[in-house]
Amino acid sequence: MSVAVVSGIGEVSPSRRSGKSVETLILSAISGALADAGLRGYDIDAVVTESSLTPSMAPLDRIGAAAGLINVRMALQSTPVGAGILSAVGTAFELVSNNKADHCLVYFGVDWGTTPSGPTEYHERMPAKKLVEHPAGFAGAPLYFAAAAMRYQYVYNLSDSELQDMLWSVVESTLVNASRNPCAQNGRVLSKEEYLNKAFIAEPLRSADCSLLSDGAVAIIISRRDKTKVRNVPVTLEGWAYDMESIPDMDFYTQSPWLPRLPAASRASGRAFQAASLTPQDIDVYEIYDCFSIAVVLQLEAIGLCEPGEGRYLCANGALRFDGRLPTNTHGGLMGHGYLLGAGHVVEAIRQLRHEAGERQVRAARTAFVGAGPGRQYTALIFGRMDG
Repeated sequence: MSVAVVSGIGEVSPSRRSGKSVETLILSAISGALADAGLRGYDIDAVVTESSLTPSMAPLDRIGAAAGLINVRMALQSTPVGAGILSAVGTAFELVSNNKADHCLVYFGVDWGTTPSGPTEYHERMPAKKLVEHPAGFAGAPLYFAAAAMRYQYVYNLSDSELQDMLWSVVESTLVNASRNPCAQNGRVLSKEEYLNKAFIAEPLRSADCSLLSDGAVAIIISRRDKTKVRNVPVTLEGWAYDMESIPDMDFYTQSPWLPRLPAASRASGRAFQAASLTPQDIDVYEIYDCFSIAVVLQLEAIGLCEPGEGRYLCANGALRFDGRLPTNTHGGLMGHGYLLGAGHVVEAIRQLRHEAGERQVRAARTAFVGAGPGRQYTALIFGRMDG
């Protein structure tokens, strides 16, 4: 087996409306990743992408031709959306580690900031939602996660103020982190009073509890360490895992018998930690899919950082800030940095471990956990910094 490392990262910072096509954004991100790795398009011999959105928005035949990927010998697709983006990264490491490829590219981008329907269209295509839930007015991800938050409140017997304070603690830390990121789409810190004055999108979730709508793109190159001159401190994947429930996406948030628990997240995280020979307490930086503030709490509990129902204590008093006791979503996440479905979380983890995160740098960070898919599926990645 070979040692696989992240040789290059490229990112088009998220914006509300870029005025550019998804393909243009992705090509720019690929160009940045190639430059970061000191490679050319013809060096890439494998590509792995997410399987649901990417094939239609930025198919490889078009991206490959435009990016000069003339020597690709293997092209794979992972599972869908956020968990799929992380699985694509894990799969790329597997290909390189097992000598199936020398340089593997993962790319992803969206124009949901420009597209009028944004991510809503993805959910509305699901038959049960289109035929049953949408006509009844139960449509859109904010309502699904609002229901999860209310279920959480009921199961763990939280008062309205306790639930509100828990969600606020996540938002407050996230926006503080975003304020230290010059590339964040929303880096404005809110006072608690300003937060409470925000409109409800789906009670108990206010607008500040919800992810942004963004245009942007990310590209990541995984290489054999002996096949590239890594100019930065190399970062490797210490362990990873994917898991899923036997329930369709379209049913999970209305028919799930497990909420507010996320069993797939617990299983995937546990296997990833076992593969890396680490525990949750060994991680220096957490980058967690934060489509809504409640999703962060659900995942941190599922990962095993606290007992179920104790998330309000875990997240309190600025704990999730970059300089807090549990640095989480140090770039601002989906609620502050931009909605790139977890792809930006991977890039932030790499920057943190390279110690290139500037004013939001977590001191002496050596390990990072990235997790996405807070629903029927989940992917957990554990990265490590390779000194020496």
